[in-house]
Amino acid sequence: MAMLNAVPLKRLTAATLAMCAIAFGASVLAGSSRASGGAKVTYECLAADKQFVNTVATQLTQLSYWSAALQTHDAEPGVVVSQARNEAVQVDATRPGDRTLHASRDLISSMLKEYAKAVEATTDAKDGSAHMQNAWRLAAAAHKLLAGAQAGLAAKGCDVSRLMQS
Repeated sequence: MAMLNAVPLKRLTAATLAMCAIAFGASVLAGSSRASGGAKVTYECLAADKQFVNTVATQLTQLSYWSAALQTHDAEPGVVVSQARNEAVQVDATRPGDRTLHASRDLISSMLKEYAKAVEATTDAKDGSAHMQNAWRLAAAAHKLLAGAQAGLAAKGCDVSRLMQS
């Protein structure tokens, strides 16, 4: 009797796996055909987007100031950590509507947080190089994203060149 129940269960399992494979293959084909359709990227530049650009430009200018002050020993590391974290909070508080600016916001905020972690680690006599590498990687990703969208955003009225100078 146990043998009779095992056969239908094996067939059911095999049929289920086959159907899953067919469904997965169909979804991959449907997804790739949509992705290769060449959907045009659209940009927008609403008041919230302009506010984002201004806020981030200000925060990056402040980061440059505090980084320079740290290197010349004109600022204590704890102050720089606090400032970088505050700058991340300011960036997080923005709500850009444009998808590219929204993604950039997340990258820039994460970069500021990683920079704060790097400075804090060196303050505690630890190796902060991994956090600093993450900060550089995030900054490069944000720069690449903004560079790709610069012309489209400028056409809508958002000049992101100030964000790419720092």
